Amino acid sequence: MEQKTAGKREKQNKISARRAVCALTGSLFLSVTFFWGRQLDAVGAVEFLSGRLWLETAAVTALLTPVLAWAFRALSRRLQRGPAERALRLDPASGQIPKASSPGLFFLRAAFLFLAWLPVFLAVYPGFFAYDATEELEEVLSGAYVTRQPLLHVLLLGKTVLWGERHIGSYNGGIAVYVLAQMLFMALLLSWVLGEIRRSGVKRLFRAAALLFFAFFPVIPMFVLCTAKDMPYTAAMLAVMVFLWKMGGKNSWKTWAGLFFALFAMAVFRNNGFYVFLAMLPVILGMAGRAGRKSAAAVCLAALLVCIGTRALLNAALDPVSTDAQETLTVPIQQAARAWNYSPELFDGAQREILFEVLPQEVLERYTPKLSDLVKIDFRAERFREDPARYGKLWLEIGKRAPLTYLNAWLMTSYGFWYPFTVIDVYNGSRYYTGSSYFSCETEPPGVRQSRFPLLERVYQAISWRDLIHRIPVVSWPFSPGFLCWIYVLAGLYLLSEGKWRGIGILAPVCLNLLTVLPGPTYLVRYVLIFWFALPLLPVVIKSQMCYTAMDNGEIG
Repeated sequence: MEQKTAGKREKQNKISARRAVCALTGSLFLSVTFFWGRQLDAVGAVEFLSGRLWLETAAVTALLTPVLAWAFRALSRRLQRGPAERALRLDPASGQIPKASSPGLFFLRAAFLFLAWLPVFLAVYPGFFAYDATEELEEVLSGAYVTRQPLLHVLLLGKTVLWGERHIGSYNGGIAVYVLAQMLFMALLLSWVLGEIRRSGVKRLFRAAALLFFAFFPVIPMFVLCTAKDMPYTAAMLAVMVFLWKMGGKNSWKTWAGLFFALFAMAVFRNNGFYVFLAMLPVILGMAGRAGRKSAAAVCLAALLVCIGTRALLNAALDPVSTDAQETLTVPIQQAARAWNYSPELFDGAQREILFEVLPQEVLERYTPKLSDLVKIDFRAERFREDPARYGKLWLEIGKRAPLTYLNAWLMTSYGFWYPFTVIDVYNGSRYYTGSSYFSCETEPPGVRQSRFPLLERVYQAISWRDLIHRIPVVSWPFSPGFLCWIYVLAGLYLLSEGKWRGIGILAPVCLNLLTVLPGPTYLVRYVLIFWFALPLLPVVIKSQMCYTAMDNGEIG
């Protein structure tokens, strides 16, 4: 008995120590992101040499740490309170975990979601043909492909729109077909996700709230009705998370097949998705356990080979022009442009000539702190490929002289992902963007907007292009990538404090996606769309990790 008590005490001490470290980490993260983000938002740079900045950060971290540790402890006690049957709410008739849903309920949920999005579709008919859609269609029309966008998505979108123009008689018809097909697919996918949430045994009120969130929260229909590559990529990532959640002692062939297709789609529909896939490999193998490790390895290897093979076949068939240099060097290009515009004296005569070889002076003068596209688009990649070491040496030399300039250049294109109190305004001053660049609420040529509900259309335009809703405290938080980033980081730290590694593994795709977009050209909702689509899953994952019974056989964490 004494040995058992001592073991229990030792375990509690380990949890308390982990909890303290995670609380300190969370407090430091909140303090740094708040004070750095506030300065970036106000003056366009973090004043790293300011003593006040570090004193404020230290003081707030010290105050928040015990509060966060108490919150973690209180949440654990709350989740673990009561009998296990209450935790998973077993079916009272059978005493087993409830099934995901009957086919009738599955299709009923899907129909409800589709019909909920239909008024928005009619309001913005034929859909949000935006961001890179016009360029993707032009690639298909001209036959001149580039690697900037995933070629599989270019073909799916471009061929569908072209089919509509030829068989329906207008580009609008092709855009509408693509958008409606995506709506149908997403309705089925989200209904499946909601069915898995139901299977976890959460209360009916939460399930209803999740359904309404998917149906009506503006960010969801915005992108379900958008032709950008971000939607299929996010859908695939969400499916990967659910399959990881389902992974346990017993895995049917359906689980493995679903994981295969989800991993393949995640890797093929966005370039950074491939890197997320690679980083997920040890996570998947670890979560599969000894019994399922061989199967998991086979599934991952098959998905990887099919993805590489698909890319190789498309490259061979379409012979695209490579734009990889611009995309890979987004951050160094922006850093060089900031250094030139803010401190041109850093460059001597020879260094200026080298810089102008890949970034002419008129291109450098287009520099804007929050968006690298204006400079990156005219980067002379062919010249760079001739002698990468020559330009890499220049970048390093300038970086040694102005390291804080380089750091601020990167922070200015990424802080909107982790600072909740900024307005996304990176495109302001161009096209329809005035107060906000939250979303491209457009139907770009050759599509033509034909709204059936102009009032509803204006609501989405206001959310997308005006800053009113994004400046209202509390109301703006659910729309903010930074606020949701705080939620996911704190949730991950809480699971870490409790030693719930499976839960951390389930949330890993969200974290890895964020890490891959931080060195991107700017901060936009579309790059972290998984924040919203995985949000109803987050509390269910936490609860399923903290509360379980022996009857689930490991299938629900």
